[in-house]
This record gives sequence, structure tokens and C-alpha cells, in this order.
Amino acid sequence: MDGKQCASSVLGLANQIKRVFDTTTGRCGTQIRILNFVLVSYPDRKIYQKDIEEELNIRSASVSTLLKIMEAQDFIRREKVSYDDRLKRILPTSHTVEMKEQVERHITLLEKRLTAGIEEKERKVFSDVLKKMQENMELTEKGDRYG
Repeated sequence: MDGKQCASSVLGLANQIKRVFDTTTGRCGTQIRILNFVLVSYPDRKIYQKDIEEELNIRSASVSTLLKIMEAQDFIRREKVSYDDRLKRILPTSHTVEMKEQVERHITLLEKRLTAGIEEKERKVFSDVLKKMQENMELTEKGDRYG
């Protein structure tokens, strides 16, 4: 498989996953991923926008837009911190905390569907290859050239 086919396959799979997840949950899959990250971290870890960007590999402008929407929908709230006026902590609302099990079920179901019939050894190889591809793309984003 050449690079073009590989990229096309990965992008196609990502689109399929997004469509299925959006349909299953009835909302934007990226919002669910953000909610899951916030809920899994809460209350043990303080989460800020930068943490979401890094954990989910989403650009700052996209995260900012999604957080505004999620705040308007009462899924999260942003709380100023005393030591930096620009920094806001991301917290789930009580409504969202009640949704934690439902969010986890949706993610577990998606994972089961995605990996059905794939052995643990195959998943490990796939995971290793994906990690290497992500590292390659990070180098490309930093200005290193192809090859």
C-alpha cells in the first residue's frame, strides 16, 4: 500500500467512525470525546483547553469553538483561575456528570464494533503503526520534509 492509499484509507475510516458515532450518540463525536476526557479526569485533575487540545490532537480554534457550544448547551462550565485572568478551568456540569455512564457506554460500544474479529496481537500492531504515523505527521507539522 503506497502513502496515498494509506492516507486515503485512514481518512475514510475516520469519516466512517465519525458518522457512526455521531449517529449513535445523536451529537458531535468530538464533543463526546471532550466530555469523556473531562469526565474521566474529573475531579482528580484540573483540565484546561490546552489539555484537551493535546490529549485529543485538536487545534486550538476548533476546541475553543466546541467549548463555547458545549457551554451554551450546559455540558461544561468554564471557571476562571485566580492566578491568570486568561486561563479557565473546564468543568463538567452536574447534568454532564450524570451522563458519564452513558458516554462510557457509547465509547465502549464503538470500540467493540470497530475491533470485532480482530485479535489482540493485530490490535497491538495496528496501534504501534498508528503511533508511528502520528509521530511522522508531527514531524511534518514541525517543518521536517517527507522522506
